[in-house]
Amino acid sequence: MTEGVDTQTGEKNENSPDNELRTGGDRRRRVLPPLRYLIAGGRRRAVRRLEDSHRIVLLDRYSPKLFAAILGILCLSLLDAVLTLYLVEHGSTELNPIMDYFLRKGPLIFTVAKYVLTCIAVIIFLVLANSVVPRSNFRAKKLFPYALLAFGAVIVWELILIFFLATRV
Repeated sequence: MTEGVDTQTGEKNENSPDNELRTGGDRRRRVLPPLRYLIAGGRRRAVRRLEDSHRIVLLDRYSPKLFAAILGILCLSLLDAVLTLYLVEHGSTELNPIMDYFLRKGPLIFTVAKYVLTCIAVIIFLVLANSVVPRSNFRAKKLFPYALLAFGAVIVWELILIFFLATRV
């Protein structure tokens, strides 16, 4: 049997690999999108193929909700740093040993370290946002609201502590 030739009619099969109209390699094999899509904005908003849903895929565009969640996390992280500095200045202690290390280096180092570490975590979550946990339908992008909730709870706790500090004096 000759590949690409219909055995009954003897004509070339249009769907055969011999008549392939594509040139170059498979674009889906790339891990990172082309730089022009990252700068000018790409078109990929969601994972479209079933085979791609089981691997890490970087998208060019993300939803406005995800952007708002990221912005909220970063703003709450900075607010947490400011409130932590205020509480430490008034006699509280930092319980997180990593952040305590940076706090001993100075308030600017502490704030920058807190922001950079939060940014790294957000970037990792963003890269893995469309990844599916094996044997489940859970996507990592569902963690963003929980991170917002956790930061919100920390901020509320710090505000309660500040209130108690203010009423104690």
